[in-house]
Amino acid sequence: MKSSIWKRVIWTIGLFILLVLLVVVSWKLSSQTGTQSNQLSMRIADQMMDRLDKYFDLNRGDTFWEVTFNQLLRKATHFMEYAVIGSVMCIMLNVAFKRALPAAAVSVIVSPLFGFIDEYHQRFAPERTPRLLDIYIDTAGVLTGVILITVFFLVLNYIRKLKGRIKELEEIK
Repeated sequence: MKSSIWKRVIWTIGLFILLVLLVVVSWKLSSQTGTQSNQLSMRIADQMMDRLDKYFDLNRGDTFWEVTFNQLLRKATHFMEYAVIGSVMCIMLNVAFKRALPAAAVSVIVSPLFGFIDEYHQRFAPERTPRLLDIYIDTAGVLTGVILITVFFLVLNYIRKLKGRIKELEEIK
């Protein structure tokens, strides 16, 4: 019994450290100037286009590939970043308290606050502008991550309950 409690404590601490690291990386990226941030996303977009160009004939002079692809990549990154943050928080709370729905509720309330604070923080970075759209995208990412993790934990808990019930019935025989 004590062993399982310590495992939960260790996992919870590890997940908390991971969550803090994710938020710190997000904060650090938000501290970049607009030019630095755009250069980073353009490098990643160029690498992705290089890979896509191997299989599809891309017209890199097209406005989509020059501008829109980078913007879509930036928004998709917002979504994924907060899906991971929400997921890690939800997993951490599930491991700590073994309650899927309260863990989901707390994650859905707290995780978008990181996005809000992050956007507010961008006000103070040169050439950066906080955007309400990014907060919406962050929140959608959190909701997606939390829903997936919550469904996983609910199914896992249901399976555990069924296994326990099967064991009880076998002992009755």
